[in-house]
Amino acid sequence: MRIDPSKDAIQAHEKSSHSSLLSLMQPKKLLKTVIKASESPAGFGILALVGITAVFLYQTGAFEAASESLQSETPAAPIMAETAQASEIDKTKPEEPSLLSLSLRSGETLIEALLRQDVNSQSAHRAVAELSSVADMRRIRPGQEIRIKLLQEANTDGKTIEELRLRTAFDKEATVKRTGEAYQPSEEDIKTIQLTNLVEGTIEDSLYISAQKEGLPAPVIVNAIRLLSFDVDFEREIRTGDTYSVYYTRRYAPEFDDIEEGKILRINLGMQKRELEGTLYSDSEGSDYFDAEGNSTRRALMKTPVDKAVMTSSYGKRKHPVLGYTRMHKGVDFRAYTGTPIMAAGDGVIERANRYGSYGNYIRIRHNGNYQTAYAHLSKFGKGSKKGRRVKQGQIIGYSGATGRVTGAHLHYEVYYNGKSVNPMSLKLPSGRKLQGDDLNIFQAQRDTLIAQIGQTREAYSILASLEPAGRSTSRTAIGDN
Repeated sequence: MRIDPSKDAIQAHEKSSHSSLLSLMQPKKLLKTVIKASESPAGFGILALVGITAVFLYQTGAFEAASESLQSETPAAPIMAETAQASEIDKTKPEEPSLLSLSLRSGETLIEALLRQDVNSQSAHRAVAELSSVADMRRIRPGQEIRIKLLQEANTDGKTIEELRLRTAFDKEATVKRTGEAYQPSEEDIKTIQLTNLVEGTIEDSLYISAQKEGLPAPVIVNAIRLLSFDVDFEREIRTGDTYSVYYTRRYAPEFDDIEEGKILRINLGMQKRELEGTLYSDSEGSDYFDAEGNSTRRALMKTPVDKAVMTSSYGKRKHPVLGYTRMHKGVDFRAYTGTPIMAAGDGVIERANRYGSYGNYIRIRHNGNYQTAYAHLSKFGKGSKKGRRVKQGQIIGYSGATGRVTGAHLHYEVYYNGKSVNPMSLKLPSGRKLQGDDLNIFQAQRDTLIAQIGQTREAYSILASLEPAGRSTSRTAIGDN
């Protein structure tokens, strides 16, 4: 089951309605209710139910019906005869600025794109010069939207820029506005709506594929796998019928009709022999995920440094697939298509990143303490992956491939302890931070609040499901808290 906000659900809050069905709960009142309910954790159940009701009414056509009714009741504006006086007013009325959006073509600069829109050269250069003080022009990519307001002035060659807007982050926009003959740069906030969303289900094949089918966004799935990779051998432990639950944040920018995936607040994985959980907790020491007892879920090293990993060869003696004789296999092999991102198993410093005999493209990292990890047969190295560079756990250091002595694309992964190879799959690494005292009490209170919110969200969805007309598919959509 997933409870996941759609753009339609959010937009439904802003539709006006006069239908009898909505007389008890109009969209604008819904939005006020959502905002008011979001001001306290106790209001979360009301919040989720109100949001779901808005979606239900929108998807059953109530909003559209009300809109049509409103239009039919609105009298048409009378047609006024044109007079000589009105004609004179029209002639003297200044021209309104035109609004348009443009994007850079491949290899094109912003000034070139503006000149292509018949913008006055002097105006274009002045506006872009000021814009560069609040935005990095090198980061503009082909296809990125740039919004401009142009004015055609008398006795001017080309159009004059009145306003120029460039989005620099999900919630930031660089702007220049014309004031006389000069341009004033600024950075403005973009209005966003904060949402929390729940996606949960049963694993049928792999966690990645099952969660994807339920609508969990790919970036959130990747983060979920990374969080669980410290304790889970995805090849040997995950079974059909295991369950998962991911509660995470999202931001919606109505002006751009755009959604940004946020961070995971809580994650659960129910396996046949054990259950794992992680709840996000932040304090002066930073942010991390902890279990019910306050133990960090993070370990010094990840068991699987590649997403969607399938182990094809284990640690120990084996018959070499190329050489044909038995020899010690000092690591584990994960099947991974060429180009699959490979992550650093832990924080550390790259000792080498080069071509290394039969290993092909090879990276070795020294971690804090006595551990080293090695990654072989890479198709290419990640950005900045070079000797002496410090890396963080989960950072992409390269991409899987088939370089060196291999029969196909895969990742060969090795772990060394005090210079000797060890089995990566049998490592028993201690957890990181342990919460105690007041920190533990605060964390457990926050954990209880999240669990209650998740339960209320499930209950709200059940109500929505019971309201679905016969023959209609369940939308499984809810508005999160603000």
